[in-house]
Amino acid sequence: MHTKHIYLIKHGETEENLRGIHQGQAVGGRLSERGRDDIRAVGDSLAASEIAVGQMLVSPMSRARESAELLAAALAPDDVRVNERLVAKNSGHLGGKSRDLAAVEATRQGVPIHQLRSPGGESSEDVQARYVRLLNDVCSGPHRTTVLVGHGGGIACLLLHLTGQGFGRYLEYVPESAGLTWIEVDEGRPRIQVMNARPTALTDHVQRTARAAR
Repeated sequence: MHTKHIYLIKHGETEENLRGIHQGQAVGGRLSERGRDDIRAVGDSLAASEIAVGQMLVSPMSRARESAELLAAALAPDDVRVNERLVAKNSGHLGGKSRDLAAVEATRQGVPIHQLRSPGGESSEDVQARYVRLLNDVCSGPHRTTVLVGHGGGIACLLLHLTGQGFGRYLEYVPESAGLTWIEVDEGRPRIQVMNARPTALTDHVQRTARAAR
């Protein structure tokens, strides 16, 4: 059985990120100049490794789809499609507002922030559950190499699950613009090889080891 490779990539920085807005599902978002440059750098680094991408699954949010278009130009995946499970967190009435408001609301309700669920929205635990379900499906699926283009919150939740960490360490696991995590899957068991690497830190070592995915 071939080892599978999953590249989990956060969308590039957005104009809304620069303004401190919690986008969630309320704001599609547009990549900033830095965001586009970061995504191009990731695509170029992986392309230099000559990996053959079987599928690219993408969040339906505009910031993720814009990122995926830039990645696809470099990687030429066999199949690109939107997957709803990669969508950003539904933050209810907190979406599109300052990030600080979520902490204020959690304190008001007397719950840990990862359990905060605004009316009509979802909690970070809900987000974690759907990202984990998607990863399990990819691990058991037919493609040897998959690229997932998602969101910082969802990626952090998934990494907490894979590393066995609690939500108290959530902020430590949130990737920066175009941060890349590389997961190897052997006999259905995922192992993190590279976690939240910055575009500028994708070294020759990453490129050499990524050749295993060809």
